Amino acid sequence: MDNSWLAKLGPGLVTGAADDDPSGIATYSQAGAQFGFNLLWSILLTYPLMVAIQIV
Repeated sequence: MDNSWLAKLGPGLVTGAADDDPSGIATYSQAGAQFGFNLLWSILLTYPLMVAIQIV
């Protein structure tokens, strides 16, 4: 893997930066650093709802 500064940021931050405003990047980065994978259970509830909204 390349040792450039971009490679050190990681794919999550790079992907988030491509779509979010600066305040969203800071918020999601801090939430990820604080909670890690502890909130991953919520995808069981939220993913089907997101899919339903996209279908509508």
